[in-house]
Amino acid sequence: MKMNRRIPVGAGMGLAIALVTAACGGANDKGEPTSPGAVVKSYADEPAELVIFGAVGNTEEVWDERFGTALKAKFPKYKFTYIQGSAKNTLQNHIAAGQPVDLVHDSLGGMRGNMIDNRLNYDLAPLMKSHQIDTSRFEQPVFDALSDKGKLYGFPLHDGGLVLYYNKDIFDKFGVPYPKNGMTWDETITLGKRLTRFDGGVQYLGLGVSINHMLTMNPYSLPFVNETSGKAAIHTDAYRKLVNKTILEPAEADGYRPYLISSNKAITNDNFMKDKNLAMFVMNFYLQLQPDFSTFNWGIVSLPVFGDLPGVGSQPYPNGLFVSSSSKYKDQGMEVLNYLVSDEFQMSLSRKGFIPVVKTKAVRDAYGADTAFKDKQIAEALYANKPAAPMPRSTYENLVLNPLSANLSKAMKGEMDLNTALRVSEEQANKALEEAVRK
Repeated sequence: MKMNRRIPVGAGMGLAIALVTAACGGANDKGEPTSPGAVVKSYADEPAELVIFGAVGNTEEVWDERFGTALKAKFPKYKFTYIQGSAKNTLQNHIAAGQPVDLVHDSLGGMRGNMIDNRLNYDLAPLMKSHQIDTSRFEQPVFDALSDKGKLYGFPLHDGGLVLYYNKDIFDKFGVPYPKNGMTWDETITLGKRLTRFDGGVQYLGLGVSINHMLTMNPYSLPFVNETSGKAAIHTDAYRKLVNKTILEPAEADGYRPYLISSNKAITNDNFMKDKNLAMFVMNFYLQLQPDFSTFNWGIVSLPVFGDLPGVGSQPYPNGLFVSSSSKYKDQGMEVLNYLVSDEFQMSLSRKGFIPVVKTKAVRDAYGADTAFKDKQIAEALYANKPAAPMPRSTYENLVLNPLSANLSKAMKGEMDLNTALRVSEEQANKALEEAVRK
């Protein structure tokens, strides 16, 4: 990828929804049938026993609070059985034991390993056509994230993505203005330098970035693995630019590197929430749900942007619900998916503080209305940027991410330069990839 090339928002796997829309021909922009007298068959009143496997690991209590109770009320003819996934009770073990599964609740990160590698993935295009799903309502890049090679396998339930959290107490202590939505990386790094100082026996750090989350949701949509060669794709000019600006430059502020060396650990949630010596933290959204957030005055703004990607934030990172290829109740499963992305249900999620996956203004405007942080102006931060196009995913991307993250941590402490970090990471990753393919 050329460094000056702008990534088109919603490009690439947006083909999945585009093809479904074109193929359907059964719904106009308002989702109304285009054929006079056309009737969409409803399966809501046909009995079905739907087994839902919670690969995300939510307890049944959490599942019911967020989704299950509403589904039981909406579909009284369906019998829902929820199974909580865990390190021991994996989806692979579940199907190997011959147990049925109709729907899988999983994150974007688990889609390939759980759905595709287990051959449970099912192209939703035929169901979307017969159920006349109105795709014009959808936040397309968020749906694209659950696609692979142009085929959509699940519907997102709520989105995630990178934002910038900040500790107002630290800003107030040093009389520094708060960050704003729409700031560039250069502006944010400069602001961070003003807050990186030693005071009262505490080393304060201006700006920290979760390395793994930044690499996984990077705004340039740079993949870990080259789809054609199957090798690591990180020793490039584009990757060099990404990690230098977002990970290494913030650590160049006076006092930052000595802190990393003396503490001998990476910047984590604890620096921001518990130690409270980190003024700004780039992290995946929903961190504010942690109890420690009630112990300090915090704010949130949009992810800083690159000059050649104005208005583009991180890639989407949704949790979704997938229809299993082995299900006998695929039409009933689509009824469930369609209800969960309805404005009615998305409104309830939005009010509870979950990022909705539809473009409906009223749904977005209701964000966080029923939460303790309803006055934090979170919606403004969430929608200041457009989501970046989802990058191609790989079953083996952790084999690249792990050495890359470890070596970048060393580079932050001055133990190796950036070029060496990328080169060594790629060599280590390629060795691991070759071994994985041979198994």
